[in-house]
Amino acid sequence: MKRKLTMQFLFWNVIILFLIQFVFFAVNILSVHKGMAFSKNFYNFTFSTTEFSQKYRDKLINGPESFNLNEGDIKVLTENNIWLQVLDSSNREVYNVNKPKEIPTEYLAGELVDYTVNGWKMPKPSTIHTVVFNKSGQKYSMILGFPIEKISQRVLVFSEENIKFYFSLIILTFALTILMGYLFSRKLATPIVDIIDNIKILSQGKFKIKSIKKIGVYTEVNENINKLAKKLEENEEERKSIDKLKEEWIANIAHDLKTPLASVNGYAQLLLSDDYHLEDKDVKRYGEIIINKTEYIQELINDLSLIYKFKNKVIPLKLERENIVNIARETVIDILNNPVYSDINININYDSEEIYICCDKKYIKRALCNFLFNAIVHNPKDTVVDINISKNNSVIIEIKDNGNGIKEEDLKSLFHRYYRATNTGESHKGSGLGMAISKEIIEVHNGEIEIFSKVSEGTKIVIKL
Repeated sequence: MKRKLTMQFLFWNVIILFLIQFVFFAVNILSVHKGMAFSKNFYNFTFSTTEFSQKYRDKLINGPESFNLNEGDIKVLTENNIWLQVLDSSNREVYNVNKPKEIPTEYLAGELVDYTVNGWKMPKPSTIHTVVFNKSGQKYSMILGFPIEKISQRVLVFSEENIKFYFSLIILTFALTILMGYLFSRKLATPIVDIIDNIKILSQGKFKIKSIKKIGVYTEVNENINKLAKKLEENEEERKSIDKLKEEWIANIAHDLKTPLASVNGYAQLLLSDDYHLEDKDVKRYGEIIINKTEYIQELINDLSLIYKFKNKVIPLKLERENIVNIARETVIDILNNPVYSDINININYDSEEIYICCDKKYIKRALCNFLFNAIVHNPKDTVVDINISKNNSVIIEIKDNGNGIKEEDLKSLFHRYYRATNTGESHKGSGLGMAISKEIIEVHNGEIEIFSKVSEGTKIVIKL
C-alpha cells in the first residue's frame, strides 16, 4: 500500500511539473512571436508588434517621397504613446512622429542591436521593433518605439550549443524532480498508510488505534479519527450497558408477569375446582384478587405499547389550552387520595394561579405522576417534595425532593427504556418504563427536561415547556 501510494504521488508530481514547464515555454514562444502586453490583462497576445510595424512600413513605402503619414495614422501613434523614426542607410534620422526628446537622431550599428535586445538601455526606455525597407532605390530602417511598461519583448536564441545546454537542463530537472518528488511522496504516503490501517482497525470493531507521528497536513484527519475511535468505544460501552439493562429488564418483566399470572391461575383453579366448597365471601375475594392482578398485567402491557408508540412517533395528541397549575394540583390530589401515600408531604408553589400551556392533559398528567412517584417510592417517608411552577419566556416546572439522591451512574441511565431502579418498594412495582415514558411525553410536547441529583442531598427535575 505504501509503495503504491508513493508511486501515485510521484507520478502526479512529475506530470504537474512538466505541465508547468510546457506552459512556461508556450508563453515564451507566444511572447517572442507577438510581443506581450501588460495593460488590462496580465498576458495579452492579441496585439502583434510585427503586424503593427508591417502596416506602417507599407504606408511609408506607398506614401509620398517625404515620408509624411496621414493624420489618422499619426493619431493612432500619439494616442497610444508610440513613436516612429525613419533612418537612412547611415542610421541618421530622416523622419519621426511623436519621438521623445531623449531619443537620439542617429545611432551606431551596435547601439541599434543592443537597444533591440534590451529596451531599458535606451535613453528613454522603450520596446523597439525595427523594419528595413526600400524606397526609390534607397534602403531605410523604420523604428517603432512602444511603451516598455505595456509591451515587452522576448528573444530566444537557438544554436547547437544552447540546445545542448537546454537538453542537459531538462535532464537535470527531470532527475531532481524524480528525487524530490519521491521524498515528498514518501512523506505524504506514510501517514496515509497509518490512517488507513487505523480505519481498518476501527472496521474490525477494535478501538485501540495506532499513534501516528509527524502527520503534517493530515493532523486534522488524525484528530478526527481519534475522536471517532473514542466515540465508537463510548457507544460500544453504552450499547453493552443497555444490552445488560435490557436483559435484566426483560427478566424482571417476565417475573412481574409470571407472578400475577400464577396467582390468577391458582385462584381460577380454586374457583373451578369441585374439591373445595367456597363461601360467597371467598369467591368475591378471589375474584377481586384476579381482577387486581389482571389490571397490573394490563398496566405493564400498556406501558410497553406506549413506549414503542412514542419511539415510533405514532401517538395522536389532543392539544388544548390547559392550566398547568390545575394539572399539577389534580395529579397531587390523585396521589394523596391513595391510602398508601396519604401522609406524603408534597407542596405546590407557583407564580400565578393561571399559567397556561398547549398540551394533551392526559399525557402531561401521566408524566408528572411518574416523576412524583419516582420521588416518593425511592426515598424515606419523611421526604418533602416541592413542585415549583413559574413562567418567563417558557413555563418551568421543578420537581424537587430532599431525599436520598441518585448515584451518577444511575443518573445516566434514568431515562433509558430498560432502566429499573432496584430499591422500589413492593407497593409500587412498575415496568421500568415510567421515566422513559415521561421523557418522551415532554419531548413530544417540544419540551426539554434535565435532572440534577447528589447522593444524600436530593434530586431536582427541571421541565421546560
